[in-house]
Amino acid sequence: MFADVTCESAVEALRRDGLFSGINLPKQICSEIAGFAACNSCCVGANRKLEFMPDEHEAAEQRFNQAILNGNYFEKVLECDPVLAVQRDPLLQAIAAHYLGGHARLSSTRIWWTFPTKRASEAQKRLASQDEYHFDLLDWRMLKFFFHLKPVDEGTGPHVYVRGSHRRRALRHQFTPFIGHPVDDVLKVYGADKAVTLLGNAGFGFVEDPFGFHRASVAERTPRLMMEIAFGVSPGFA
Repeated sequence: MFADVTCESAVEALRRDGLFSGINLPKQICSEIAGFAACNSCCVGANRKLEFMPDEHEAAEQRFNQAILNGNYFEKVLECDPVLAVQRDPLLQAIAAHYLGGHARLSSTRIWWTFPTKRASEAQKRLASQDEYHFDLLDWRMLKFFFHLKPVDEGTGPHVYVRGSHRRRALRHQFTPFIGHPVDDVLKVYGADKAVTLLGNAGFGFVEDPFGFHRASVAERTPRLMMEIAFGVSPGFA
């Protein structure tokens, strides 16, 4: 599926930068997964009891009387055969095994929307990890593959990653009870030139070590549709 990418080049970049881009989905696979998302209802954030069709976002905000920043599909994604094909791709598994070790295992697969909304407060945006940098601590070691299922530009809420921050961490960022850190504070320590904004057409993919600082910026004009496939090392991690 990813014939133009080698495991060695991806792992080398991950060890150096914590990030490797250019693992792109075939057009047909991307189109089928995006079509699946468009034809199925998603959940309001983490609330599995509230569902809506993604093209009815504004109506759903009015119906549920709340801001909706994210729409999640949870286990429903496992009903989509192209998703399972990507999940099982040998290159992704090889990169995870070489980077995390032979004990690397698939931990989660998800698809979600990020919606532009005027209803969200600054506190809600921070809670959704938008506009603040954070790093993941869900497992001892992790690796996450991301794929744009729709084109992503500056107005679509692109993902941003700080290169090198996975292996060089300031003490005040390491020992803190706070998940989010202001953008200026993080860039002052690691360098503004290290921040990479991941823009690209539908199908564009990248892999990152989520122990490095990253964030989702706010979708301002158009919704963002993403797929994530995560690998971890702990038994029973999901």
